[in-house]
Amino acid sequence: MTLQDNRHYLLLVWLTINGLIIFGVVVSWNEGLIAQLVHGDRSRICLIIALIYVIATLHCATRVLHLSTELNLATDVAHIIGAAGRSNMISISHGRLTVGELELLPVCVTTQHIIDLVNSHDELRKIDQATEKSNLIEALAERLKGAHELGWFAVDILLKLGLVGTIIGFILMLGSIANTASLDVNTMQKVLRQMSGGMGTALFTTLAGLIGSILLGLQYLFLDKGADELLHRIIRVVELEIKPHLITKEGS
Repeated sequence: MTLQDNRHYLLLVWLTINGLIIFGVVVSWNEGLIAQLVHGDRSRICLIIALIYVIATLHCATRVLHLSTELNLATDVAHIIGAAGRSNMISISHGRLTVGELELLPVCVTTQHIIDLVNSHDELRKIDQATEKSNLIEALAERLKGAHELGWFAVDILLKLGLVGTIIGFILMLGSIANTASLDVNTMQKVLRQMSGGMGTALFTTLAGLIGSILLGLQYLFLDKGADELLHRIIRVVELEIKPHLITKEGS
């Protein structure tokens, strides 16, 4: 048995990844690294990066729950149709897929794709079947991954915010030199403190942006892999379980 064969494997792996991230955050907090990061960032961009990261992670959690449920339902649909045998006809009745006369298949992305495939059966007789199937699969893939575009946009925003913080830090650092009228010891000490503050802003915001974009990108890459796995299962159901049956339309 592979990892993908376990129920809710997608959710379990995502929880493991975020558990490790939370553990790293707790350790950094106890060591005072997060406090140093916040206090060293005069632009407060690190706080904005943290807020965007938390919001995107919550969005990622909803997508993980959705994909994990759909993966389980796709497996259930395949098992129900496979156990029914070829003697039991699969039909569409009042917008629901049924096996034989009584058993309703669960409402999910898999069954909706099968319904779309059946509803396009008349058109398949008039146009190229391979082209129509390809269009349905492309539309399904876009549907599964479309919600992830927001997450990848957030990943890019985190990286850009880190670069903006870098520029602000250098402006603060150079501004302290430009406003210096004399070069006595006290003034130089003040200038060096201001320069170190500007350099700290530049480095801390860059660090926060890079770490945030890497960790968030890892989560959405994992989501894309889950969507690919769901698409693969749906195609297997259609090719191995649906095609051998005689599919008819009833009572629409």
